[in-house]
Amino acid sequence: ERYLVELQNDIITNPFDQAMQYRTEQNWLRRGGHGAASVTYVPPNPDDVPALMQGLETFANDPPRNLDPLIVASIVSFWFVFIHPFMDGNGRLSRFLIHHALCRSGKMAHGFLLPVSVAIKRHESDYLAALESFSKPARALWRVWALGEHEFDCQTDAGSMPYRYWDATPCVEFGARMVKEALEHDLQAETQFLQGYDEVVRRVEAEFDIRNHDLATLISSCFREKGRVSNRWKKQLGIRVQPEAFDAIEAAVQDVFFPGTASEA
Repeated sequence: ERYLVELQNDIITNPFDQAMQYRTEQNWLRRGGHGAASVTYVPPNPDDVPALMQGLETFANDPPRNLDPLIVASIVSFWFVFIHPFMDGNGRLSRFLIHHALCRSGKMAHGFLLPVSVAIKRHESDYLAALESFSKPARALWRVWALGEHEFDCQTDAGSMPYRYWDATPCVEFGARMVKEALEHDLQAETQFLQGYDEVVRRVEAEFDIRNHDLATLISSCFREKGRVSNRWKKQLGIRVQPEAFDAIEAAVQDVFFPGTASEA
């Protein structure tokens, strides 16, 4: 609990939303609209959270040996977000836990991270579908009354069992697909970018002496602008970067990352 609280505090900048422990009040998720119909998901009763989190921690720290680490990581991530142990930050923490579980399993080298969150961001509708595979039937177990514009009374007779024993198949399938895509697409793209970046640096530094930080900023900016250094950066860094250096950076970025751009310009 202490470790997760520290992580939650790290990602939540508003001190009023930083947790000191697992939540002690009921929370809910809403979409646009009014009244009880706007509540799309109700996490477990706060009294059930400690026991549920203990179950999750036991599973994460000592998973069944016959389970592939990828399955374990997906279950840990989605189970965490379904328990919703904090009032804020649960989604971001749940995605971090994919990396954490894979690293603990030994499936990835220590310190090595797959850009799974990038892949998930690209497939938000599929991510929502995986979440709703549990959240929709779970919501049906709750009776919700609106007490005001932002207050609700949530009651259920189901207890904690639906949050302890649930069909993780859609969530595991989605998690496996995102890890595969991150490995085959995003990681390779990142590797190619770093290789290209090093080549641009080599070419520019062969002709000009530019501060490392300035050069990194200019290359990254030029890459985002498809081979052009913005006038803002030229003006801001022009006091210590030669005009010819800006041209050299553009030429190198265009040639390495966007071949054919220079000839078309």
